[in-house]
Amino acid sequence: MEDNVLVSSKIHGRSKSTTAKRNCIICGQRISKRRRTQHNFQKISRGQLNLQRTRPCLLNFQSLPEDIVLRIMSKLTLKEVAQLSVVPTNWRQAWTFHPNLYFGIKTVLGNNAKRKGTSSDLNCRISSANKFIKRVDAILEKHCGTMVNKFAVKFGLSNEHANHVNGWVAFAIASKARVIILDFSPDWKSHENNYDFPCHIFDKHNGSYLEALRLDSVALNPPLDFCGFANLKLLALDNVRLQHLEQLISKCHVLDWLSIQSCNQLHNLHVSEPLCRLQYLSIQGCHLQRMELHAPNLTTFEYDGSLALVTLNECSNIKASTIRLFDEKTLQNILTGISSVLPHVETLYVEVHVKTQMSGFTQSPLKFTQLKCLTLEITFERGSFDRNSVFQLAYLFVAAPFLEDLYLDMYCSLNKCPLDLDDIVDQPHYHLKMVCIFGFCGNTGQVELVKYILRNALILEHMIIDPKGRYRLQGCFGREEAEKKLVPEDMDGVLTIL
Repeated sequence: MEDNVLVSSKIHGRSKSTTAKRNCIICGQRISKRRRTQHNFQKISRGQLNLQRTRPCLLNFQSLPEDIVLRIMSKLTLKEVAQLSVVPTNWRQAWTFHPNLYFGIKTVLGNNAKRKGTSSDLNCRISSANKFIKRVDAILEKHCGTMVNKFAVKFGLSNEHANHVNGWVAFAIASKARVIILDFSPDWKSHENNYDFPCHIFDKHNGSYLEALRLDSVALNPPLDFCGFANLKLLALDNVRLQHLEQLISKCHVLDWLSIQSCNQLHNLHVSEPLCRLQYLSIQGCHLQRMELHAPNLTTFEYDGSLALVTLNECSNIKASTIRLFDEKTLQNILTGISSVLPHVETLYVEVHVKTQMSGFTQSPLKFTQLKCLTLEITFERGSFDRNSVFQLAYLFVAAPFLEDLYLDMYCSLNKCPLDLDDIVDQPHYHLKMVCIFGFCGNTGQVELVKYILRNALILEHMIIDPKGRYRLQGCFGREEAEKKLVPEDMDGVLTIL
């Protein structure tokens, strides 16, 4: 017991001694720091300590290399850069170097402004247009006029403002803009007097910088001796009044993206020069009567209208296509017309309205030799033979022997009368794996088509039946018909009814 107390006292004794020494050292350090602080304060008061005042580093914007300025400005919107003008530094002139100039209703007239075309008040529209033009002129007057990458105007203007707009286009040309966008589409009615795009101010030199041109609600009438755009890669025309378009396209030798939308005056498009770089072509809402192109590297083709007079020479590389056919009498144009124009397409989307059944059709002489994925959005007109028209979709499997995925979105009447066809015979299909049918209502043609697929698709993995479609929000009856008439035919367990 005494030994334990002695040991404990020795331990505590050493601890107290060690703690006392440590406290002395700490106190000494505190005293030393306090003395040094007092000493420095005395030197400061006597002026013996030389302290230099730290000044902020001012960045001279004008001294930065052009590539650095361009990179900085490209990360900001024109509105954000304009906010720098209120900063009392050299950056207040930064907006004059902005490479992407976008003049829209909000960026020019403010967030609460309305587009010129949205008001039916003529005086209001004129006032808004004048204010818009005045502000754009003021901005361009102060801009440095160099290093412009993109020049875009989106406001409802017409040819009565041609003097101002021509000046804007001239500014874009002089600043070597790579992208020019002029969208003069009004919101409340079409223009009676579209702005005439000034092809005459372009020449071989200043037009060589342009790589992308988008025009909306303007008139484009290049002269017959127009030099073209040597480096133009993208051309998009929407609601443009066109003349001599072939002359323009044939002189754009590196064009790889062409879109023509709602150009009602374009009835014929014949380009004799090969478009060797063209990869994307979209023509919609133009009601073409004849089209002929040579585009050996074309990979994507979008088109609406009749394919009867469409010729795509040497276009065997088209892999994806969207076709919209309106008011077709039968399915024959799908089975023969599309395959004659696009025999090598791999992915195809077709939208069509069918009026009646095909008569005397046995088998398509032309085939889709590489078609793997087909999406068909089809509307069958109500009639006594619509059930036959639906079942005639079975000819697709003969026309597309390598088809793997099929998506059918059908709208047809609930016609449960027996079929009048006896010329469609079973033919095995060796590649079809997936089938999705939307808008199943129990039409006799739909039922027989599904049975045909179940019998002949030898490696079918999944078939999905969805009674809902584009116009049917409720599919209770179609689901009942599918469960009653289709489930007993599903011998391999591939059928799913939603």
